[in-house]
Amino acid sequence: MLTAVVPEKQRIAIIGSSETQTNLSRLITEAEQRLLLVSPYVQFDKLRKLVREVQGALAKGVSVTLVLREKDFSTGKKDPLDSDALTQLRQANMKVLLVKDLHAKVYISEKNALLTSLNLLESSINNSIEIGTWIPSGTAEYAAVEAFLKSEILPTAQVVPSLSAPAAKTPEPPAPKREPRAAPAREARVPRQVAVPDAFATGHCIRCRDGLEFNMDRPLCRGCFSSWKKYEDKNYAEKYCHGCGEPKKTSMAKPLCHPCFDALPPPSDDDIEF
Repeated sequence: MLTAVVPEKQRIAIIGSSETQTNLSRLITEAEQRLLLVSPYVQFDKLRKLVREVQGALAKGVSVTLVLREKDFSTGKKDPLDSDALTQLRQANMKVLLVKDLHAKVYISEKNALLTSLNLLESSINNSIEIGTWIPSGTAEYAAVEAFLKSEILPTAQVVPSLSAPAAKTPEPPAPKREPRAAPAREARVPRQVAVPDAFATGHCIRCRDGLEFNMDRPLCRGCFSSWKKYEDKNYAEKYCHGCGEPKKTSMAKPLCHPCFDALPPPSDDDIEF
């Protein structure tokens, strides 16, 4: 009795955690036409390597679609779309769909499909034991995956409105030259009034906005500081001003918005080191 030999490139493989991550990266970087990422739970802000790979696919003209679970009790209070990295990918033309009760994890291109237990989460990639099934195109199993997506996932998906890329700033024309004139008599300047916390007695976490002691050296709460400590990027963009707590673009290096920084009292002689 003869056994048919399946070509190597068409063999279906059961793979473990390490190979699942490797093959997911391969699937994204080798895609040339389309890429569909189905993951109920996603935290792109903590997956920089994967974000760069998706950005590379978009730059090549690959049609990339991300399918997420619609917000419910299992996704927590945070909006799944509230992510700086996800916003950047959407601005680069990545499409996003929301599906109620989604639990399947499927990653597929025109070349391969990956069925796996792996979510696009830092905890799944770094800590969890995962398993996957690697399926090349041209097989009956690959066709079955495509049929599942068309019948079970896409018909119920809610399309998230696309985001346009930030408009490039147009340089202002140079101001016309004016003839010098005599300077008017100087008037006493009235200090600008800025609404800031009373002598900065209290501050805010620049990532989650929770209240905390005002400290320019520690503008993050304990939980957010633990997350920041993994990368220690002092220029990583945060969301809130440490002083007034308003939504502002800040960082560990610059935790205050411009009005709050201007309102800081000048250093005393005791604060200056010689």
